Amino acid sequence: MIRVAHSPWRLLGYAVVAVPMILLALEMTVTYKFYPRPEATTASTDVTAADGSVTQVTSRVLTETGKAQWRRDLAWGSALGLGGVALIGWAFAGLVAPRRLLAADAAGLSVWLDGRRAPPLHLAWEEVAEVRSGLRQDEGGEVAVLSLRLHDAGRIPAGPAGAAADPPWLHLYAGEWDRPPEEVAALVEGYVTMFRGWETYG
Repeated sequence: MIRVAHSPWRLLGYAVVAVPMILLALEMTVTYKFYPRPEATTASTDVTAADGSVTQVTSRVLTETGKAQWRRDLAWGSALGLGGVALIGWAFAGLVAPRRLLAADAAGLSVWLDGRRAPPLHLAWEEVAEVRSGLRQDEGGEVAVLSLRLHDAGRIPAGPAGAAADPPWLHLYAGEWDRPPEEVAALVEGYVTMFRGWETYG
């Protein structure tokens, strides 16, 4: 049986990227060790203690420009912090419980195109006409793909998240797989060839 999941090294890379996002969020909203504080002026007030003594306390008061800067920093910092926490949570969840992306056995091929909770696309081997691996030009540049040509173009879903629909071809994005797409293509082609042999010789 063939099983493909997210590459653990890629997931660790996402977790590493999430750490500076969280640290930058804290720097922009709390610590201010390196990030400039919002513009402010100093104001002094007299505080009377229980014994009647008066102490002058100096505090920072944000100017109108400083208030706008603080709101901007809070918005960006919150976005970075939440994004970093979500990214590191997703990465570790994938490491603890790897999400299956593709599976194949004698019964056919299953591909998870729209996440763990969406049902996979099940293809019987007689539906698959051709299998290839290669590179496809995308918005971000060239991406590795596993390409399936189906006999029935109507079986290809519209707008899949983990693939590009180009009937009769379905190009599965393979850049984050734990196995190289050329290896998977050879194994899948083996099943397709085996089915053709059964079909020919009964």
